[in-house]
Order: sequence, then structure tokens, then C-alpha cells
Amino acid sequence: MSIEIDLSSDVAVVTGGGSGIGEAIAMLLAEAGARVAIADLSEQAAKSVAEQITGKGGRAIGVGLDIADPDSVVRGLGVVREQLGPVSVLVNNAATWVIKKFSATTAEDTQRIVDVTLVGTINVMRAALPDLLDTQGRIVNIASDSARTGEHSMSVYAGAKAGVIAVTKSLAKEVGGKGVRANVVAPGTTVTPGSSAFIEQVGGADKLARAYPLGRLGTPADIAGAVLFLVSPLSTWITGQVLSVSGGFTML
Repeated sequence: MSIEIDLSSDVAVVTGGGSGIGEAIAMLLAEAGARVAIADLSEQAAKSVAEQITGKGGRAIGVGLDIADPDSVVRGLGVVREQLGPVSVLVNNAATWVIKKFSATTAEDTQRIVDVTLVGTINVMRAALPDLLDTQGRIVNIASDSARTGEHSMSVYAGAKAGVIAVTKSLAKEVGGKGVRANVVAPGTTVTPGSSAFIEQVGGADKLARAYPLGRLGTPADIAGAVLFLVSPLSTWITGQVLSVSGGFTML
């Protein structure tokens, strides 16, 4: 007996899909059969991931997209609809942060973090929602366990991700009766190019891993597997939930 997840009828959009966690999510959704739009501030990075997918026989496009700019989001999703079809799976992964103590975090830092990490997520959900209502789609927003526990030197980022969790839960209540599900995956520390500075600042991967019951830090594949579960038919009665994927670091 075997179980196969088949997303061949789905069009998935993954923001921040040009590297790290987003790239792993895009690759896994494509492996499950989805047509995938990789959206990233770097159009070159987005297209590079799309080429990897198409090289393996999948169907994907790369789209340059600034999620902090509502007009850019609308244009980008228009390209997705034209080339792949209406969106039925939305994964909001794109975010930005600075590693500074709260007292050193400037107004400009704060505005950029909130504009991308929280408002950008809202921009994409708003633009994709008509499609998701038509397709009875699924949303997975990538937050962070810092939103649940706090994080030294990343206060504004943690606050923005807490906002992502609250918006997701609220939207899940609004659209659940129309067949749309919305959930959150909250990673613990995951080894990516973007997290390397933070990992080094707190003493390195080996030291940090000792705080995790499973004895290691996360990988992008760990997060991608959780996303695949939440957009698959295996989770049809799950909405408005926050799934910590953190090796047991956070147990809420």
C-alpha cells in the first residue's frame, strides 16, 4: 500500500522562491505535479529555479515580483494566470529582516521589514484571493517560531511574523465556508544562505543545535514537507493552524 500526493490539477505560487526555503518548496510542489510560479524580487533567481523544474520534466515559470508593491503583485499574478492558469495554491515565503538590537533598529529598517514581511504577504493574498475562492484553494504562509517565542536582535521581524499569523487565522475564519483553507508553517532556525549571519552571531550551528530536542537545525526540505502536507488532500480538515517545524524547540 502506498500514498501518493497528486497536485497535477494545481497552479502554485511561491513567493521568495528563488532560493533557500522557497526554492525547496517550489521544487517539492513541482515534484508532486503542480504547475509552479516562482516569484522573487530577483527575476533571475526565480527563472533559474523554474529552469531546474522544467529540466526535470515539470512545468514552471519564474516571475520577478516585489511583494511590497501592490501593482507589482497584480502584474505578476496576471502573468501567472496567463501562462499557467488560476492560482489554487499560494505559499507566502518572502520576507526580510535585520539582525540588530531593538535600540539600534532604525525607522527605515522597521518600515522595510513590515512592508515586505507583513504587508507584502497581505498584498499577495489580496491579489490571489479571487482565484483561490474560485478554485477552493489553499494558502500556507511561512511565519517563524520567533513570532511565538520572541527572538534576540530580531524584534521587529518577530512582530511582523506574529502579524502574519494573526492575519492568516482571521482570513481562515472568513473564507473557510467557501472552501479555502489557510494555515501557517512556523520554522525554527533553518540553515539557508539568509540565516547564516544569525547562526554565526549566536555561536554557530553546532552550539545552536544543542537547544533543539532533535539535535539539529532545520533544512529547507523540512519546511517544504510541512507545506506539501498542508496543501495536500491529507489535510482537508485543517485550517487556521500554526505548525511549528522546529525540531521540538517550540512546543505550543
